[in-house]
Amino acid sequence: MRKIALEEHFSNKLFEQFDQEAFRDRGFPVLTDPKRKDYLDHGFFAPVEEYRIPKMEENEVVLQILSPDTQAVQYLTDSREAIRMAKTINDMAQEMVGRNMEHFKAFAILPMQDPKAAADELALRVKEQGFVGGFVHGHTHFSYYDEEKYDPVWDKLEELDVPFYMHPSNPEADQIRMYEGYEELLGNTWNWGCVTATHILRMVFGGVFERHPRLKVVIGHMGEMLPYMLGRLDEGYEGRRIWEKGKITNPPSFYLKRNLYITTSGGYRPETMRCAVEALGADHLMFASDYPHFPMEQAARQVENSGLSQRELEQICYENASQLLKL
Repeated sequence: MRKIALEEHFSNKLFEQFDQEAFRDRGFPVLTDPKRKDYLDHGFFAPVEEYRIPKMEENEVVLQILSPDTQAVQYLTDSREAIRMAKTINDMAQEMVGRNMEHFKAFAILPMQDPKAAADELALRVKEQGFVGGFVHGHTHFSYYDEEKYDPVWDKLEELDVPFYMHPSNPEADQIRMYEGYEELLGNTWNWGCVTATHILRMVFGGVFERHPRLKVVIGHMGEMLPYMLGRLDEGYEGRRIWEKGKITNPPSFYLKRNLYITTSGGYRPETMRCAVEALGADHLMFASDYPHFPMEQAARQVENSGLSQRELEQICYENASQLLKL
């Protein structure tokens, strides 16, 4: 079954340099062991025509939406430096797409330190270069997007009618105390999902989707636990009379079902997929593999063996992304 994949990364040695400089003295432990780094380097740096594209063809992935595998832009404190770095990264993405237009499109990474500059960068890349949406690695310098200063970005996303993809990132070092002695719970095991889901909930309860009803936000990894918490979230809204704060007028599930889209990146079990479809609807799920962090062939088999109907699989694997990204 043909597939469009949305959380597919590209990298180079410059990105590694960016991250090394951005993470210096952050106090967050290194999570990638040397053997895994060798595996990732092969996926990133092997010739695209000899490795990545054949992998796509083997698994019927007809298009990858590229995102940069560097978190450095979001960690910078100097907005001018963040803007310059974002432009450099987006230029590299455009170059990679230009060499393989049949196989790739790209998200534009956004320098959210300066919301107006981020909105302008998004408009430039979408209107003039065919980028299909905005992209960030979680919070920007530990600032969360429920703040109204980010409204220019949401306005531009609504105007352009393109989505905003939020990828996981590490929290501040002092926020990992609960995991002390259990670093194995950090990263993709548990911590990234908590951080990303909390970020989305801040946007929900902070009224971002109330103010911007046409905003479309995408997160990966089967929704970072959110599809399975709708009842609990609504219970809190009702039991604590959250509407009286004046920021949102509907239960949290209303906004998550309307404004949130999720992708299938990473590992999950068949019942996880079925629950997500039941919670959000098959029209809000899209295929992704998280290449090269997760094996493309395993990602393809997971969705194909999930027990969903042919019609649901067609929506998730291809049609929803094609419609959302206007392909």
